Amino acid sequence: MNKKNNKQFQNSDVRMKKAMLELMNTTPFDKITVRLICERAEVNRSTFYAHYKDIYDMIEQMERNLQKNLMDNYPVPEKVTPLSLESFIIFLEFIRKYKDFYRVALKARREFPLKQGIGPLWVQIIRPLCFQAGITSESEMMFYFVGFQAGFTMILKRWVEQDCIESEKTIAQIIQNIIPSIWKEQ
Repeated sequence: MNKKNNKQFQNSDVRMKKAMLELMNTTPFDKITVRLICERAEVNRSTFYAHYKDIYDMIEQMERNLQKNLMDNYPVPEKVTPLSLESFIIFLEFIRKYKDFYRVALKARREFPLKQGIGPLWVQIIRPLCFQAGITSESEMMFYFVGFQAGFTMILKRWVEQDCIESEKTIAQIIQNIIPSIWKEQ
């Protein structure tokens, strides 16, 4: 039986992800179907649905795995200041490396990724910056965060849609310019 932790289940997942990445490089996202993924990965549709609810779920899971990979390889906070030019450059180098995936992921995104990775970011960076600025209402903090996140996401989307022509440093400087002034050192 093909259970979540057995080798066959894991191999099917790898083949489907590989198929999705290949399709993302050759096919507009709105033309990618479960059928195409299954044909390329040589799996049944039922196998796909044993792993994912739909294509959007697949993209979200792939993005979470990439984010985990990024975080596992990110320098420790003591070495890189959050929201610094250096921290953005490291992040943008990662995005460039996986730009084909992010081009589709950002196009397919149905909402801003407020839930993805928000825990550590919220606790370690956003809340302390807001408290330093005298903002104690979590609701108000979230408005600042949503505004920053929306701008950040749209900058990334435009950058990958244009094939990452600009340097990481240029984009990092643009991102730094949209950081809410209340988060900047007083």
